[in-house]
Amino acid sequence: MPASVVPAIDIGALVAASDGFTPADIEYAARKASQEALARALRADDDPSPGDELTTKDYLAALAATRATVSEDTVEEFLQDITTIARL
Repeated sequence: MPASVVPAIDIGALVAASDGFTPADIEYAARKASQEALARALRADDDPSPGDELTTKDYLAALAATRATVSEDTVEEFLQDITTIARL
């Protein structure tokens, strides 16, 4: 693959894998994926190869290793509050 071609990222897969995550959770996972890709490139050698780009697989692995900071119970309570307050 030429250096100017970047593999496509499957946004739909990332959206599905990050269901229930806050924006901060997603940012954390993205940083984790970037750091892992950098570490992988540094372990390989000083000459970057075409396979050094971040891929959907990298992001999915980082999302899988990330814990959502807001529980489903908290989300449910928040939605109930919205309904209650909206009735006032």
